[in-house]
Amino acid sequence: MPRKFSWLIFFIILSSTVSLCLLFVPYPETKTLDRGYPVGHGLSSHNSYYIDWFEFPWRSHSQEIFLNISVERGTISLQIIDSKGFKSFLNEEPYIPYWEVENITEYIATIQIIPPFQGNTFILFHAEEYPVGEEDDILYFSEIIISYIRYASSYGLFFLGVTVVLISSYGYRRYKWRSKY
Repeated sequence: MPRKFSWLIFFIILSSTVSLCLLFVPYPETKTLDRGYPVGHGLSSHNSYYIDWFEFPWRSHSQEIFLNISVERGTISLQIIDSKGFKSFLNEEPYIPYWEVENITEYIATIQIIPPFQGNTFILFHAEEYPVGEEDDILYFSEIIISYIRYASSYGLFFLGVTVVLISSYGYRRYKWRSKY
């Protein structure tokens, strides 16, 4: 009479199904970097740039960056660069930005990243023209929303590991049971 391992088989099927779903079914993710409050982020004649950064995860695609920028005092330029370009920027070496717009006072756009980035991505705000008057701070309104489609790879790999352990346990128990009879 064979031993019943129905609970073990149930958990093997469950964990393998969860693993496959997490590894191969994508889901959308949206992050808001700047909610749209009037800020200056310290852009002035003393500090000519501001950096905002975010990370595109591994196995993400359909990456988009929504920008809504409105400058009240002065003008700014925007650049989107990857981590290599950022290192060159910090070392004051020449670099090529992925995307750039110069001397804006108002700008609304959705930028699609093709081919997709992986890792850290940086948005550089450069002060171009400073306001005339007593205050030299640039005041601007910015709304930045990042969206992409990704996979839950780390959780999927975890459940795949659980499945391997459960299958090994099932195989060992079947082997031990058969060796008894």
